[in-house]
Parts: sequence; structure tokens; C-alpha cells
Amino acid sequence: MKPAPVKTVMAAAALLLHVALYLAVVPALAEQSGGGGVVVSFDGSISPRKVPRHRPAPVSMALSGEIRASDGAPPPYLTRIEIAIGARGGLETSGLPVCPRSRLRNATRRQALARCPGAIVGRGQISTEVPLDPKNPLLARADIVAFNGRSGGRPAVWVHAFSVSPPVSFVLPFHMRFPHRGAYGIVLEAPVARALGRWPRVRSFRLTIGRRYRAAGESRSYLNAKCPLPPRFHSLTIPLARATYDFAPRPTLTTPILRRCEVLE
Repeated sequence: MKPAPVKTVMAAAALLLHVALYLAVVPALAEQSGGGGVVVSFDGSISPRKVPRHRPAPVSMALSGEIRASDGAPPPYLTRIEIAIGARGGLETSGLPVCPRSRLRNATRRQALARCPGAIVGRGQISTEVPLDPKNPLLARADIVAFNGRSGGRPAVWVHAFSVSPPVSFVLPFHMRFPHRGAYGIVLEAPVARALGRWPRVRSFRLTIGRRYRAAGESRSYLNAKCPLPPRFHSLTIPLARATYDFAPRPTLTTPILRRCEVLE
């Protein structure tokens, strides 16, 4: 299925919503891939499970991933994560504030929420470890908040993480590019090593994106989706997303997700 054209006024923003937003996803186990002593997993879904055939409807999307060593040793250092998403849908950002990334640096969770309250588009958690002692690494579980951002004139997502104990605060920037061919309409890429420095190291994450808001007297949804199948089809398995994990010195592991697009009659 070829991607549907996007209106000019929404070209950049709608591609963010290519987060497989027209896919109605049935429950499934996370997909896994492994190599070089590392096992990674990736999972995703949208809510509600069924969406209209022709008319975009408000949705939210959940993404999660995990990294572990297959032999019990600490896994290699994650340097980059890339999430490619294929969908028919749209992102609505008209009237939604944009949060400057600089306002989130070195901020506590309370400070981040206070500085950019109108730009919040998602929430979740992230687990990291600081292997000062490889046999007994320091573990940290941080709440994360996703903010609507822009980078180089394109939409972006700033994922702010904060933990009280141990004290951890960082911003993971997801920049975007937009392939014109293939199954995926948008690629979100985060330079993990550059953003986090040598410590901490990401071990798992889960993030739910989606928000309804009002602007210009209208009710709007940050994420919108449809399932544009031919009339005789009510469901079809198609690509939802694909995660690529780059480690140093190796390996590079890719985990795709196939899910069902289901029509709301």
C-alpha cells in the first residue's frame, strides 16, 4: 500500500503522525531480535483498536522497547536508536505550543512541566543503569514527558527524563526525516550517546503519545488515524513500525512490527 498524499499545510507535521496512526493494533507480544550477545525487543499499539476507513479519528500510540544481554554480561553501549513508522494518518499541531529544547535541560520534572505545560504530547518511563561497578550497576527508573518541538524547521519530539534517586536528568531528542519511498513514511532518530554522554545507559522505555486540545475554539487531536482499506477488506496485516538499535562497538539490531489495520464500521 502506497502512502497517502499529505496536504501541503500539514506536510512536515503530518509525517510525525505517520506513527502508524491508521493502524488498529491487536494485542501481541513484543518482537525480538538478537546478535553479538545482545537481545532487543520492540512493541507498539494504538488506541482505540479500530478506526474509520475514510475519516481520520483521534488516537494515542504506545511504544516500548528493552535491551538485555543474552549471556548475563552488561550489554554494549547504545549509541543511537531509530524508529521508522509507516501509516496513513495525520498530526495536528495548529495552535499547539512548541517547547524550546533549551528550556528542558537540567530541569526537574516539575520544572519541565511548568516551563512548557502546553507542549506536552506524551508520558512514560525509562530505565537506565550506570555501570560504575559492572557487577553491580546503579539502576535508575525515571519518569519521562514528551514535548512538541521543532528542529531545523521540522517537527521533533523532546523526551525529558528525571529521577530523584539516583539523581538523573536528561533530554533525549528525536529528530525526523521523511522517506518518499518504502513502507515507512517517517523516521525518528535519537543520538543517544551524544545526548546522554557516557552515563547513563538506556535499558528499557515505554512511551504513550497522544493528546486532545482546543485551539481557535475547536477541539483537536495531536494524533489522528484511519484505516483506508478497499471496501471488501475489514482488516489487514501491515507494517506498524521498525526499531533499529546501534551499539558500540557492535552490533546493529533491527526489529520490525507487523500489526492489523482494522476498520471501524
